Amino acid sequence: MTIKKIKLKPSYRGFTLAELVIIIVIIGIFAVLASSRTDIGLGKIRQRIAIDQITSDIDLVRSMAFASNDTITISFSSDFNSYTVYVGSDDSRQALTSFPNSQSGTIVLDNNVNISLVNFDGMSELQFLPMGDVKSGGIIDLNNNRITVNNITGKWTLGK
Repeated sequence: MTIKKIKLKPSYRGFTLAELVIIIVIIGIFAVLASSRTDIGLGKIRQRIAIDQITSDIDLVRSMAFASNDTITISFSSDFNSYTVYVGSDDSRQALTSFPNSQSGTIVLDNNVNISLVNFDGMSELQFLPMGDVKSGGIIDLNNNRITVNNITGKWTLGK
């Protein structure tokens, strides 16, 4: 019986150090790009949430004024990026502490969302009268978006 010698070829399994370094650098570049895009997208999402919050609260306050046959006011504070909901006429109003998603009637917006301008006939208050009518329409500017409240119906529209 003859024994054949089998020639073994050297094995080249695995990656070289240079290949590993290149892959790690590429992964790092993609991670930096993804994290910076996430921050930009997150700011837009927070802004959209604030717009949705304010517009749904405007609708809710208008409905509440009609249903309760009382005056309900949203008072905006651009200094604190917040707004407070009050019930009652100007001389006897109180914070509506049971207002949804509020802390004693006050809703504070996210840090990335700034109320830059509020103007309702020279005031920073949107007031709904007992029949759900608005006292005066106006605008609310959030960052680069504008909510316009109609002077007659109290319905809002969103623009830039």
